Amino acid sequence: MKNQRSNSESGISIVEILLVFVVLGILVTIAVAQFNRSNNNLERQNIAKEFKVSLERARFDSLKRRPTTCENMSRVEITSATSFNVVTDQNQNGTLDAVDTRAINFAGRAEVAIVGLATPEVIRFDHRGHASSGPCGSETDVVPMVTICQTPCAAPDSTNSNSIYISATGTTAFLRGGETIPTFGAPTVSNASNAATVNPLLAIWDAITGGNSNTNSNSNTNSNTNTNSNTNSNTNTNSNTNSNTNTNSNTNTNSNTNTNTNSNTNTNSNTNSNTNTNSSPTPTPLPTATPTPRACAVGQSPTAHNCQCSNASDPPTYLDPNSGRCRRLR
Repeated sequence: MKNQRSNSESGISIVEILLVFVVLGILVTIAVAQFNRSNNNLERQNIAKEFKVSLERARFDSLKRRPTTCENMSRVEITSATSFNVVTDQNQNGTLDAVDTRAINFAGRAEVAIVGLATPEVIRFDHRGHASSGPCGSETDVVPMVTICQTPCAAPDSTNSNSIYISATGTTAFLRGGETIPTFGAPTVSNASNAATVNPLLAIWDAITGGNSNTNSNSNTNSNTNTNSNTNSNTNTNSNTNSNTNTNSNTNTNSNTNTNTNSNTNTNSNTNSNTNTNSSPTPTPLPTATPTPRACAVGQSPTAHNCQCSNASDPPTYLDPNSGRCRRLR
C-alpha cells in the first residue's frame, strides 16, 4: 500500500521544466532569425529591382522626349547609400521641372545600403538612350555597376547582395552579388560580295526605240530633263507621162520628182553628270514610182523598145521565142 501511494504522487522536477524552456527558447530564436533573414533578403531584392525599374523608366522617358541638353535628360540620382531620386517628365510637359523629381528612401525598409560607390552620383540617358555619369559639362562614362548589400557588408556575394549592371548603351541587367562585369567582344561583320545576285525588280531598262539612252553615275539623287522634238516632213511628187504611138516610132517620156524634207530638233537639259545619247529614227525614203510598161506593137522587140507583149492590147500579141518579137495572136 505504501509503494502504490508513493508512485501515484511522483511528478516532473523544476530542472526538467527549465530544460524544456531553454530548448524552446533556442528553437524560437533560430526560427525568428531565419525569418528576419529571409524577410531582409526579399526586401533587398525588391529594392534592387525598384532601382533597376527606375533606370529603365528614365531611359524610356529620354527616348520619348529626345532631349538635346544635359540638364533636360532623364536620370537617376544616387544621393546617399540609402536613397536615390528618379527625375522623369511626370507632368508630361516635355521638360524637367522641380515637380518631376521623385525621392526614394529605403533606410527604414531593410538593413541594406548601396556599397562601393561614392555619392552623390548620377546616371543619365540621352535622346538615343545612351547612358553617362558625372556633372553636366564634364560627363564621364556611366557607372557600370550598382551593388545593394545587406548591412553590415564585409564583402558582397550571392548570399547578401544584388547588383544592377548598366551598359554604355543604357541597357540594364539584374545580377547576383559578387558577379563580375560582363564583357562583350566585337561583333562579327561580313562584307557583301559584289557578285551577289541583284533583285531583278531593281534592274534599269536601257533601251527605248527612238528615245534616249542616259548613263548616270551619281551617289545622290539625279534630276534629268530630256526634251526631244522630232519633226519629219516628207513630200513626194511623182509625175508619169506616157505617150504611146503604135506606128513604127515610139516616144517615151518619164518625169519623176522626189522632194524629201527632214527637220530634227533635239534639246537635252541634264543636271548632274549624265551622258545622253539621243537617236531619232531615220525617215524611210518613199519608193520611186515605176512607170507602167506600154504594149508593144506587132513586130516590135520588148527589149529594144521597152515594151511588153500583151494579149490585152489591140491587136493582142504574144512574144515569139524564136525571133524575140511580138506576133499577132491568131
